[in-house]
Amino acid sequence: MYQPAAGFEQRWRFDVSDPASVAAERAAILSETSRIESAKRAIVAEQILLEARAYNFGYLLDLAEGHPGMGMHVRSISAEISFEVQAKHGLVIRQLAGSWNAVREFPAAVDAVADGRISGHHLDAIVSSGLLICHEVEAEQAALRARYVELALEQVSGQILTDAALKRITARIAEELTQIPLAERRRKTRMKGFVSVTDTGDGHGVLHVGGSLLLLTAVRDRVRKQATLVMRARTKAEKAAAASSKAPQAEPDERTLGEVSADLICDQLLTSDPTSTTAASGVQATVNLVIPTTTLLADEREPGHPPGLLDGLSPVPIDEAKRIAAKAPMFTRVLTHPITGTVLAVDTYKPTAAMRRFLAARDVHCRFPGCRLPARGCQIDHTQEWQHGGKTCASNLEHLCVFHHVMRHAAPWSVDQLEGGVLDWKTPSGKALTDRPERQGVRFVPTDELATLSGAESTPTNTISTTAETTSACPPEAHTGRDPGNHPPPF
Repeated sequence: MYQPAAGFEQRWRFDVSDPASVAAERAAILSETSRIESAKRAIVAEQILLEARAYNFGYLLDLAEGHPGMGMHVRSISAEISFEVQAKHGLVIRQLAGSWNAVREFPAAVDAVADGRISGHHLDAIVSSGLLICHEVEAEQAALRARYVELALEQVSGQILTDAALKRITARIAEELTQIPLAERRRKTRMKGFVSVTDTGDGHGVLHVGGSLLLLTAVRDRVRKQATLVMRARTKAEKAAAASSKAPQAEPDERTLGEVSADLICDQLLTSDPTSTTAASGVQATVNLVIPTTTLLADEREPGHPPGLLDGLSPVPIDEAKRIAAKAPMFTRVLTHPITGTVLAVDTYKPTAAMRRFLAARDVHCRFPGCRLPARGCQIDHTQEWQHGGKTCASNLEHLCVFHHVMRHAAPWSVDQLEGGVLDWKTPSGKALTDRPERQGVRFVPTDELATLSGAESTPTNTISTTAETTSACPPEAHTGRDPGNHPPPF
């Protein structure tokens, strides 16, 4: 039974045996809920106006420079805001754009939030559906969207509607008012499909797929039917095994319908046999996996061993790491100091490849503050620009995703690289931010300490170990020319 922390009994005390006391406590809770919700909605309305103001600030600067479509100043101001609120840059951009659309296209709905008639979630539903209403004549479009807001607010008035329920209603209203039929809109948005993965912890994740609603619904239905057949076959096999004393005793399959469905999708997409028990047997995808030697030698049931790290960030179970390692066509040796874990060198021989592998091991992800896009999806950027005398060596290179790479050079951001791969960023408003290489399976120290480490016996973070002869922060024979394949001009 749940036991509240000490002091709660006195603070929220009421007589459970007295109906009047129970009713009074219930009324107080509901009254406070209503008061806080009203205050919250007023604050949300203020936040929407501020976010719209911020987007407008960046948009007008971009417009003045003649390239509003690129949105560099919008990206820049949203990045600074993301530091203040400690949120993902992409999320802040979407919030600013959404608020700007709400204030510009649906002002009456924003007023309804300020008045407490609807919540911020209701506003999101109204705006997302309302943007579907289009007309060739701008004045007609504005009139249709204003009428749409009136109808949507009428639906909320006098009844309880969640944001999901309101979204279904507003989608229907918008479809009736828009002058562009669904089939035509579908053709225009056909290219807006996407695939992404979210790390949910404990070696699990969520695969997001965007595309045709009809096709995705059909995929889900087919997978569920296949999973149902698998579970029925499993039940029959278990009954047959139980009835036969000679049948070998296999480990029970306790997967749920959802788990079987997920395994089927992975098996089929990765070209394995859907009936196979080894989901990774046909994997041809490319992933980066850091596996400490002690992990490869360990029993998965033994605690205390460092996990394998997918892209240097997300832990994966030992058994999965071993299975992938067994099929890996090549290993990269990362030589580290035995105590600090500092990377001393990456022993490949082509200079360009050596630098890339060294930087991938050091950076792990995009080095813009707060961005965690894995390094394999990033570009290599010169900290001091090449055309301004910057050298192509590890101490003057860092990984940046395309989004932040372009923004860094197009907007008034500055960055300096210190020893050990530490980056000092300065925002357009003058705020200083420091981004350090993360302490993961491999660790880094300032380059002036590397000389003292060269005499130490090196041990690996990965699966193969040799002694290190190279102690520079730059890989051996660092190439000083420009590699146009990794740097969009003139970076």
